[in-house]
Amino acid sequence: MPALPISRLHRLYNVVSLLGVKLLSGVALMRVDDVEADLSKLASEVARKYRRVRSVIAYSGVKGPYRLPASRHVWGEPPQDLIHREYGVEFMVDPLRVMFCLGNSFERLRTAMLTRDWETVVDLFAGVGQFSVPIAVHARPKKVYAIEINEEAYSYLVRNVNINRVSDVVQPLLGDCRGVVERGLRRVADRVIMGYFFGTIDYLPAGLSCLRREGGVIHFHEVIRKGSLNELESELIRECGSLGYRSEVINSRIVKSYSSSREHAVVDLLALPEVPD
Repeated sequence: MPALPISRLHRLYNVVSLLGVKLLSGVALMRVDDVEADLSKLASEVARKYRRVRSVIAYSGVKGPYRLPASRHVWGEPPQDLIHREYGVEFMVDPLRVMFCLGNSFERLRTAMLTRDWETVVDLFAGVGQFSVPIAVHARPKKVYAIEINEEAYSYLVRNVNINRVSDVVQPLLGDCRGVVERGLRRVADRVIMGYFFGTIDYLPAGLSCLRREGGVIHFHEVIRKGSLNELESELIRECGSLGYRSEVINSRIVKSYSSSREHAVVDLLALPEVPD
């Protein structure tokens, strides 16, 4: 499938965000950081504002290495599997069971548009296919290895690969990315996606070992203190050096606000082994 023009891609984006509320196929997701908040009152107000909403879910982030959504149903019909469409890609999701961040949509598109058709990509934290599937749909690279440790998210990953007809490009792999890489994905990648929070740097050795001997690009995601993006860049350069890699930042950006004091950042890092193994 050829990449869609940017103007049309923006028209296809069907997520509405207002006052911490995002709409996902008839379900309203309320970002709730105040545990004392009156959720039933908030949910009723959301349902009044958005007349087509069938269900309201309170969401306060993800928890643990399996990235389980901290969410609960507070109003309307309990949601089941939903189809979310963005930029010409379809995702089947259940916001009560698996993580899917609506605020990352442009970053998913940006990463897909940077990928070339001759590349091999390794996605270390594939989830339901948030990055792997758009890359396959829009870039049609040589191969995407999509690794996911959570069995339930992995099942949605497999379904989303099939829904979007990219099974010839994307190979879903179940397991801890460090073990999966060590068993067979060393020195295969031109591009590595590290879409993880709160400890992403612990997985940097695995990400670097995926890169070809000629080097490649790592898209490194993390939640940082607001205003500390330069510190993250410096930390990554130092860590790569300690692991035997020359590296340079080719791009960095703030993806979105995460809380009142933190933000989601991504650093695009070009890395090359000092001594090819």
